[in-house]
Amino acid sequence: MKYKIISGMYETGNAEQQAGYEQLFGKDEIQRKFDLYFHWYNLIHEMGHCLVAQYGLKKSDVQEEMYVNEFAVGYYRFIGENEKLEELKSYLQAVTGQIPSPVPADQTFVSFFESIWGTEQMMNVMLYGYFQLSSVLEAMKNDREFSDIISELGAVISPAEIKKCEETISAANAEKHLSTAMENLRVMGLKVPEISLELAEDPMIQCARFYNVF
Repeated sequence: MKYKIISGMYETGNAEQQAGYEQLFGKDEIQRKFDLYFHWYNLIHEMGHCLVAQYGLKKSDVQEEMYVNEFAVGYYRFIGENEKLEELKSYLQAVTGQIPSPVPADQTFVSFFESIWGTEQMMNVMLYGYFQLSSVLEAMKNDREFSDIISELGAVISPAEIKKCEETISAANAEKHLSTAMENLRVMGLKVPEISLELAEDPMIQCARFYNVF
């Protein structure tokens, strides 16, 4: 299996695309907010999808999204990046606080999105954005131990010397942040496949893709 993360850049987006992200995150420090979310946090989120595929973990689409957010939050807490996580949390709370919750009073966050996943309702940009950003906040609130998160893969974390990537957060340094995380997880004993990173001009493209290699 071949793994690739594709991550679009705010600075190369057209005026309409940039305006959409400005509406979501606010114009103030928009480049910083975009890069912190997509070229720092979301890299590990997408890596989580790659590991779910690598280890063959079976979850529903909604449950997998919740899991990979717990994976990303747990990883960054494990390596001591709490300050950046708190910065991200403040940005996401500001965004979600302005969007009325679509979740009915008689349903949980997960059960509601399970019920509408794959329907036309989920094609609504604001609703999907609310789900993704709120999922990160849910993971932060749950505050699961990274070892427990990893145990769901059937793996165990080994004591290891880990490091932080000290490069500034930007599209140009995204690959360095990704490769540092890959190396950290490998020295912890995880079977991390080779994951390439492709930067895209379209900031709307943020995903992980898997390819069978024959």
